[in-house]
Amino acid sequence: MGASLAIAVAGVSLVAGSYYSDHLPLRQHLFSSNGDSDRWGCRPFLPNLFSESPPPQTHPAIHDAVAEVDRIFASRFSQGDIDSLSVAVVTADGPLYEKNFGVTRGNETGSPSTTSHSMYRIALTGKLFIVLEGTASNWPHDIFGGGPPPTNGHPFPSNKALLDAIAQHHLTSPPWFHPAYSNTGTGLLGLALAAASSAAAGDAETISYADLVKRDIFEPMGLNGSHFLTTEENKHLVVVPSLAPVVADQDFLDAMNPAGGQFSSLSDLITVTQTLLHPRHRKSQLTPYTRDKWLRTVHAFEEDDWTELGFMWEIIKAEDSNGRLRKIYWKLGEMAGYHAAIAIHPGTSYGITVLVAGHYWDAAKLTYDAFGIFQPAIDKALSDLATELYAGEWRDDLDASKPSSALLVVESGTLYVERYTLLGVDALKKFGAQGRLALRPTGRRDEFRLDTGIPGYNEQKHMGCYPYWNGQDLWGVRNNAAINALYFRGEGKERRLHVPSLDLTMGKA
Repeated sequence: MGASLAIAVAGVSLVAGSYYSDHLPLRQHLFSSNGDSDRWGCRPFLPNLFSESPPPQTHPAIHDAVAEVDRIFASRFSQGDIDSLSVAVVTADGPLYEKNFGVTRGNETGSPSTTSHSMYRIALTGKLFIVLEGTASNWPHDIFGGGPPPTNGHPFPSNKALLDAIAQHHLTSPPWFHPAYSNTGTGLLGLALAAASSAAAGDAETISYADLVKRDIFEPMGLNGSHFLTTEENKHLVVVPSLAPVVADQDFLDAMNPAGGQFSSLSDLITVTQTLLHPRHRKSQLTPYTRDKWLRTVHAFEEDDWTELGFMWEIIKAEDSNGRLRKIYWKLGEMAGYHAAIAIHPGTSYGITVLVAGHYWDAAKLTYDAFGIFQPAIDKALSDLATELYAGEWRDDLDASKPSSALLVVESGTLYVERYTLLGVDALKKFGAQGRLALRPTGRRDEFRLDTGIPGYNEQKHMGCYPYWNGQDLWGVRNNAAINALYFRGEGKERRLHVPSLDLTMGKA
């Protein structure tokens, strides 16, 4: 085993080290840096443990954050410009916080109180559901989607009127030059999905978009408060704002239902958020692959280096409790007196939904401020869980002459290997590190790789994350495993750290 280690680790390390030392003569050490290690060192975040193991409400930091969020929302509602307000902070297991304020019908006296089953017109936020439809049904989705009817002075278009308008009007910009916010494009995508579904089924008539998402999304997910039209059967649950209450009764027609016609409830959006956070949820219409493929930047606004777009997502950055920027994916919607936001923080697996009816319009600010309150609590709970699962000293003392051990710590949102001895050999030194190395999650539960980067290029402003991205597969393979890979298995006293390339198993000291 000692010879294997020398061949597998030292051999590959020396080859790589010799190459970079020969070709980068100005570097005195393999991992030397003239840069800011915190800014340019591409430190990995902690693994996304909360996708499968969400934090409990009883965690002290979560408990305090819930109390503070409730105080903030109650204070904001008390200002009198909101008729109805529904809020939830959600994990894969369900809400950490769920609260409703106000009344269902702001244009009436004696209205019943708002509940989690009250139905808001979520307007442009409903565009997320067209992607769920396209993704769940496995149809292509390569069409992009400014003010919707009737606020732009035009009536809701028929299907033919929509197509005629597309043929007649000049595009804002050529495709892929600069994105345009297009309700017309979203409506066209809805019609295309409906036509594709009907053609695939061999149906003589094309299904409506409303019936399509009811069949493929609403019913399978149990979204009983999601629909497109106020009726005698559901009107007692429909939220009606005091500002422009007529919008509650409008029929957006088939062509514009995908862009802004949908109603939904807080209860339904909690379910949707759970499935976005954990695509293996029993009600999910996504797979982990399709969810991860969806959560990608399509356009970054170079002008502010802060906001981005995904496919139907708006993306904004926010600092975590360690001062590092993370991405919030959200879909914002507003239509007269309705304002909505459904948002997720994929990196730490929680989301926030805010539904507003009335004269106050900035659901986005309420949501962003709530993330600011909750993020330190989520970070603390994640750090505590990672410490429990990974931190400490791990040992294999079966061979006293060639001991193996690892010392792991969680610090500032990153998991590090402080010491790493394999069969009596200082493995960190063999990997060329002057000190500790971070562990980068692979995306598989409890699996990591030593984040060595590329000698000579690490922590340089002109390189940033490139060497760490490129260097993950720099090292050799033994037993069909990368020599910089390790993983954990088991629970409690049976939990073990595995180094698969050397068939090593360590228990917690």
